[in-house]
Amino acid sequence: MTENLSEETYRLEGIAFGLADGLIMCLGLIIGIAEVTSDTRFVIITGIIGGFANAFGNSIGFFMSQSAERALQIRETTDHGVTTRIHSKKEIYTNTFFAFASTIAAVLVLLFPFIVLQMNHAVILTFIIGPIMAFILGSYVGKTSHENPYKEGLKYALLAILGAIISHFIADCIQLLI
Repeated sequence: MTENLSEETYRLEGIAFGLADGLIMCLGLIIGIAEVTSDTRFVIITGIIGGFANAFGNSIGFFMSQSAERALQIRETTDHGVTTRIHSKKEIYTNTFFAFASTIAAVLVLLFPFIVLQMNHAVILTFIIGPIMAFILGSYVGKTSHENPYKEGLKYALLAILGAIISHFIADCIQLLI
């Protein structure tokens, strides 16, 4: 029973990683592209391509990180006799999948307003949805790590907003150069 609970806890690591990165990166990408163009289709196409590229990067990076961490855990246990929990290969593959899937889920949620609304309304709604999702994720992470959930949620939301503002500013600069 403890092993299953532990595997579930580690599975959440991949989900949290994929969601956090997917929200921040894709929110910034979508807001930036929407600033540069008035073509909703271009925002959707760019968001999907960028989201999938980000999801592949997230999952591959997560896989490599978890594999390296597993190797260190095995080494510490073998060389130093330190008792530590070692990631199973199954956990690493499961986390990799969940990092990918949660990044895709984040981009699809953020793109949905562009499918059903006009550009101006879609940008506003996406700018609201992204930080709300980040707040919920941060609150959950705060709760599970025995931190203040509201403080962690606010930190995640502010990071999402910051990413969107920076992307908006970069898009403005690019428009001036083109």
